[in-house]
Amino acid sequence: MGRLERILTKADNFKECERFEEALRELTKAHKIAPNDPDVYLSFALTYDAMEEFGTALAYFKKALELGPQDCYILTQFGITLGRMCRYNDALTVFEEALTLKPDYVVAKWNLALTLRALGCYEDALTKFVQCITNEPESEYIRGEVHYQLGLCYFDMGWTTEALREFARQVDLYPDDVWAHLSIGNCYLDSGWVDESINKYREIIGAFPDFIPAYNSLAISLAEKGWYDEALDVLRVALELAPEDESIKDNMDYIQSLKDDENGFKGILTFGIIAQLLKRKQFLKNSR
Repeated sequence: MGRLERILTKADNFKECERFEEALRELTKAHKIAPNDPDVYLSFALTYDAMEEFGTALAYFKKALELGPQDCYILTQFGITLGRMCRYNDALTVFEEALTLKPDYVVAKWNLALTLRALGCYEDALTKFVQCITNEPESEYIRGEVHYQLGLCYFDMGWTTEALREFARQVDLYPDDVWAHLSIGNCYLDSGWVDESINKYREIIGAFPDFIPAYNSLAISLAEKGWYDEALDVLRVALELAPEDESIKDNMDYIQSLKDDENGFKGILTFGIIAQLLKRKQFLKNSR
């Protein structure tokens, strides 16, 4: 390993530890050694992406692509950052360009599928996810997430039975995937199996007591039954665990408004609420 490679590796290690100032200092050294190396600009871009300084990251990506325009890896990383900025149409274009250079590059295809789902092209996303697992059946990178992502696509399409099947497969393979467990509960609730959803959310809280989305989901299920006081109690516990979480406060206000309505009503769970609960907090979570 040459000096430049050692510096870039050191910078990457600092980035992974969120020691960003030290990472940037190392990259400045790398730039002095190789001012026209696209990998140096890529490392700058990925560091600024990790810092969530996306505008600066994009500038470095564009410079990296000027120096290495036929680099499938750089294009894919550029697309991932565009996705993190919610610039999904731009990301889609970049992933498609990467795949023209290397049609079987599974990382580009995987992120293309995620982007298609974000754009609401669920059937196309399903096709790409299936291609990923078909092309790379032994890849833990794919296997670790694919059934969850398939489940999200089916759920977004309104195919709750198929979604439940995929989430169950995910849990069978990865019993500690708390988001997959939550998604099973949400499928129960969407199917009208409110008691089953309540039991599932309580099971999740018992196993993962700091997982706030389960408290929100449990409260919604309890409110669906008309048990507003119990729902509010659950949210008060959640608020003690995460006092800055606005989703808890919003749900408390909403359920309190239902309680204050003398007539009350059923069917409070909307598709939008479930969809929000099903999604991971970070787009393209396992992309890099």
